[in-house]
Amino acid sequence: RFRSLRLRRHGNELPTIATFLLAVAALRKPGHRMCRLGGRMAASGAAVASGTLPDMLRRMDSSAKRELMADPQNEALYPNQESRESFGHYVECQPDPLPQPYLVAASASMCGELGLSAEEAKEDGFVRLFSGDLRDATLRAIATPYAVSVFGSPIWAPDPFGRGNGYGDGRAVSLGEVECGGGSRWELQLKGAGTTPFSRGGDGRAVLRSSVREYLVSEAMHHLGIPTTRALSLVASSTQRVRRMWYKEGDRGGRDHPPDTLVTERCAITCRAAPSFLRVGHLELHSRRASRPAERDGEHDPEPTAAEARRMLLQLFDAAVRREFAAEVDGAAPLPQRVVGVVRAFAARQAALTAGWLRVGYVQGNMNSDNMLLSGRTMDYGPFGFVEQYEPLWSPFTSDAERKFGFERQPVAAQVNVMTLARALLPLLSQGDDGNGGMRLDEAAVSQLQAVVEDEYPQLLRAELGAMHAAKLGLATWDQAAAEELLAPLKLLMERSQLDYTLFWRQLSHLSDAALAAAAGGQPAAAQAVLAPACYEAEAMAEREGEWAAWLKAYASRIAAEGRPASERQAEMRRASPKYIPREWMLVKAYEAAERGDQSVVHQLEELFSAPYEEQSPALEQLYYRRTPDEFRRKAGVSFFS
Repeated sequence: RFRSLRLRRHGNELPTIATFLLAVAALRKPGHRMCRLGGRMAASGAAVASGTLPDMLRRMDSSAKRELMADPQNEALYPNQESRESFGHYVECQPDPLPQPYLVAASASMCGELGLSAEEAKEDGFVRLFSGDLRDATLRAIATPYAVSVFGSPIWAPDPFGRGNGYGDGRAVSLGEVECGGGSRWELQLKGAGTTPFSRGGDGRAVLRSSVREYLVSEAMHHLGIPTTRALSLVASSTQRVRRMWYKEGDRGGRDHPPDTLVTERCAITCRAAPSFLRVGHLELHSRRASRPAERDGEHDPEPTAAEARRMLLQLFDAAVRREFAAEVDGAAPLPQRVVGVVRAFAARQAALTAGWLRVGYVQGNMNSDNMLLSGRTMDYGPFGFVEQYEPLWSPFTSDAERKFGFERQPVAAQVNVMTLARALLPLLSQGDDGNGGMRLDEAAVSQLQAVVEDEYPQLLRAELGAMHAAKLGLATWDQAAAEELLAPLKLLMERSQLDYTLFWRQLSHLSDAALAAAAGGQPAAAQAVLAPACYEAEAMAEREGEWAAWLKAYASRIAAEGRPASERQAEMRRASPKYIPREWMLVKAYEAAERGDQSVVHQLEELFSAPYEEQSPALEQLYYRRTPDEFRRKAGVSFFS
C-alpha cells in the first residue's frame, strides 16, 4: 500500500506518504513515541479610513488571550524574559525596547491596511511603539511555544531542557490583532524585541542586515502576488550593537560554508503582520503531548497530562479554524469533518504557494514545520534567496547540504508538511481507548487524510504548476506535449547555457511574432539575440546553438498553432514573469548603506519592488535589470549563507 520516497535531482515526481499510517499505528500502541513516525517520505481585507495610532490601538485585541490558555507560571514569572519550559498556549512577555530608536522605513501600503496615515509613521509615538516600548500602549505582548519537524522527522529536543517544552518564539512577540475593515484582522509581531522563555540562550535581538532583508522582501513578495506575511515598519537603534557570526569581506570563490567571522552589527526590530502567525509546529507541540502514553502522566509536573494536552490541542485547532479556515471549514461540523477540511485547505494553499515560489524564482531555504504558516503564507525570511543563474536545486542555505529544500524540490517539502499537519491532528480523531493502552481512531477520517496527502495534493500541484508554466510560456493551454516537448528540454538548456532565471523568462516575453516566425522557419538568430542578455557565459549558449534553434522552432510552432494575438500572449507572460526581483546583491547594497546611516537604497528598492512587473525608468532598469555583477558571484554572504 505504501510507496517510498525517491528524491530526484531533476525530477518533479512527488512522494506519497510512506509513514502516515505508521503514525496511526503508533497512536494505537502503548509506549511508542511519535519520533518513530516521521521517517523519510517520499488576508487581506478592505483597509479602514486613515486614523491615528491611538485609534489603531483601540481596535487591537488578542484572541489568544480570550480563547486559549496562558502558561501556568505566566503571572508569577512576568516579565518572562528568562529561558524556561512553558506549558500553555502562550506566555506574556515584556519586550526590551531598542535604545535611541529611529525609523528606517515604514510601508505606506501596510499602514493603509491598519488605518494609519503615512504621516503617522513618522511620529515619535509610532517609533517608540514599534521599537518595543509598550509603556504608552497599556498592553502585554505574548510569545508562543511550538515544536519542529525537519522534512517530516520530529525533533524532540530542540531546546536546552531536552523535552521540547522550551522551544518557540525566541525573539518575536505579538502585540495583538488589529481589527480592520471587512472583518479582517492583522496580527502585529515585533521581531528582535528581546528575550522570551524560548530564546534558548540567545539575546533575542535581530540585526539591521537581516531586518532590511525581511522588510524589503516580505513587501516585495506581496507585490509579486505571492502569499506572504507583510512588513509594517523597520526601526533601528542608534547605539545598540551585538556580535554575530558572518563572513569576511574578501571571502569569494570557495565552497559554501557557514559564517566563520565575528562581526558587530546594529540592532533593529521589524514589525511583521499577518492574519495570524499560527504554524504547523504550534499544533505539533500539543499533539506530541496528547500522544504520550497515559502511564507517563505526571513524570514532569506541571506538564499537562495526555488528556489535558488533547483538550489544549482541540482549543488551538478550533482557534485556527476560526482565524484561518472560516471560509473553507464549517466550525459547527463534526470534528473529523473539520480535521479533514483543514488539512485539505492547507494542502491547496501549499500547492498554490510553492507554485508561486517557482514562478518568481524564490527559495525559502528552511521549510521546517515551524516555518510553515497554516495560512499558507511565506514567513520568517531567513536563509531565503532568489535564483539568479538557473540551477534546479539551488539554495543559498549552507545547512541544507542535501538540498531537501532546493528550488524545484520545494513542492515535495510542502507535501511533507501537509503530512506533518495531518499527523499532528490524529489525536483529535481518537474515539477512545482501544483496550491496549492506545487510541481507537476514526478510520474513515484517517483514510480521507491519507487521500488528501497522497492523491489530492499531487493533483492540486499539477494543476497549479501547469497553469503557471503555461502563463510563463504564453500558451493558451497546458498539456503533456507542452510539458515533455517544451518545458523539459528548456530546463536542461537553461541550466547548461547558464541563464539568469528572471531575465530569461522576461526576455522570452519580448519575442515578437516576426522573430518566432523566423525561428519556425529555421532562422533563430533574431530570437536568440532577444534571449542573449540572460546568458552569464556567451560561450555556454553558443555551444548549444543547434539545440536552441531546435527548441525555438518547436516553441514557435506551438505558438503559431494556438494563434493567440502577440499582445495577449506577451501581456500574460509579463504578468507571470516579473522584471525585478530582490536579488541578494541588491539587498546587500541596501543593508550596508543603512548600516552607515543612509536609508536611500532601502527606499529606492522599496519603490522598485512595489511594481515588479512594470518596465519602470531607464535609470532603474540600468541599475537593477541585470545579471549578478561579477564582484558578487560566489561571494560569501551573497551566494550562500546561514
